[in-house]
Formats: sequence, structure tokens, C-alpha cells
Amino acid sequence: MMFLGELAAMGTSFCWSGGSILFSIAGRRIGSYNVNKLRIPMASIFLLTALMIFYHTPFPSGINSHAVIYLGLSGIVGLVIGDTFYFRCLVILGPRQGSLMMSLAPVMTAVIAFIMLGERLSAMAMAGILVTLAGISWVTTDKKDVGSLDNREGSKAVGVLMGVGGAFGQALGLVLAKEGMGQTFNPMSATLIRMLTAAVAIWIVAGMRREIITTLKSMVDLKCVATLSGAAFLGPTVGVWLSLVAVKNTEAGIAATLMSTFPVVIIPLTMIVHHERPSYRSVLGAIVAVAGVAMLFIE
Repeated sequence: MMFLGELAAMGTSFCWSGGSILFSIAGRRIGSYNVNKLRIPMASIFLLTALMIFYHTPFPSGINSHAVIYLGLSGIVGLVIGDTFYFRCLVILGPRQGSLMMSLAPVMTAVIAFIMLGERLSAMAMAGILVTLAGISWVTTDKKDVGSLDNREGSKAVGVLMGVGGAFGQALGLVLAKEGMGQTFNPMSATLIRMLTAAVAIWIVAGMRREIITTLKSMVDLKCVATLSGAAFLGPTVGVWLSLVAVKNTEAGIAATLMSTFPVVIIPLTMIVHHERPSYRSVLGAIVAVAGVAMLFIE
């Protein structure tokens, strides 16, 4: 299918937009670290159920040690380390300003993919990436995010550092996942391997820090659990699966750029959730970002 990777990346953007808002709400109720510990097992259950329904087995084809090693590393780097940083960034800075930090991910992804996989982008693709990032930055630096001062987990400087760490974790995680999948491995099974590895890693750390009981007690907040379940389905289940479909079917840098449009997609969602009206600057930034995305499809 033509532009399958690009369309999957745009679908990822929509999923991550909704997930970011829900994760930020849950994180302010039970803490960002608890959110990451709970959402990964939830996503694993969703993925396992989907694989059994559609394929009648968790690993339909192509499984080998190379895939397991790289996908496992991808899960630890991207979903445990990177997302732990990102969720703390979301709680500190809020969904809009926090998502700005993730606009660093496409550039990081392109550089890492060039070093590890030898991927090279054309001049048009590089220009499209820059235009898209300019539009995203214009949107997300428009004004202070609604509610971003509630229940802070650190200073704004800490939030920025967490955002940079989250962007790097996502970038390296995507490249490792692409190397692990190759051309034949099923993206949904690849997502499950990432999730299971991440779940084991993050709960081992929780056990070493004696946090298991504390985390489980946070689940008595049923409203938060419902919110977190919705976020886990949108973000690490459907969103991460689509992200692997994207990097498998197009260059990692292009896929990461299209995924990073979620700060623009998040505008109408924040209008609904926070009753916030976008400014002319936000609208103009969205148009610029869409123009950059169009350049990637033209290339």
C-alpha cells in the first residue's frame, strides 16, 4: 500500500495526542512513575488479546534471537527509560509544553538511523522535517499550557531535561525496533515483545525499590484506573503498534517527524478537555506543520 508507513505515523500522532492528555490527568493523580508502571502491563494485555483474536498466537512469524534482543532493548530504552522521563515532563510542563520537547525526537531519530542503519534522507525530506518542526514549535510555544502548574514533580528546568531524555529514548527505541523487525517480523508481535520486556524491567526496578505495594494501592482510585486504561489502549497499544508499522515501511526520520505532529493534533482535544480556544498563532503554526507533512508525502 502506497504511503502505508506515512499514514501509520499520522495514526500514531492521533493516538499519542489522546493518550498524552489522559496520561497527564492520571499522572497528576497517582504520579508519573506509577503511571508508567501500570500502563505497560495494561498495554501488554490488550496486545496479547488482539494477537490471539487476529492470529491465534502471540508470535505469528519471523521470531528469532536477533529480533528478540533488539526489540527487548528497544522496549527498555523507549518505553521504560524514555517514557518515564516523558511522563514526568508531561506532569511538570503539561501536555502542550511537554509535547514540544518531543519535537526533538525526529532530528535525533534521523541522526541515530544514519549512524546505525545508514539511512539517508533526500533534500526534500530534510526540508519537510524542518518545516514541520518549525510549525510544531510555533504552536507549542504559543502560551502556557492549561493546568501545567498543578501537582508539579519538579522545576521547569527539570521538566525540560526530562523532555530531552524522553525524546532521545523514543528516538533510539524506534531505531532499535526497526533493526529488530527487519522486513518480515510482524509489527504487532514486535510491539508485544517491547511491552513484555519493558514490563518485566520496570517491575524489577519497582521491586528493588520496594514500590510494588505502593503502586498497587494507587489502583484503588477507580476513576484514575479507567483513565489510565483508555490511555494505555490509545498510546502504548494502538499508537506504539502503528509507530512500528510506520518505521518498518518508511525511513525512521520521516516516520518520527509525522509522529511528532501530535502537538498540533492535541489542539482540538485541549479545546474539548480544557475548554481552551486556539489563538491565530496556533492555527498558523498548524498550517505550517501540515505543509511540512505534505512535503514528506510529495518526496
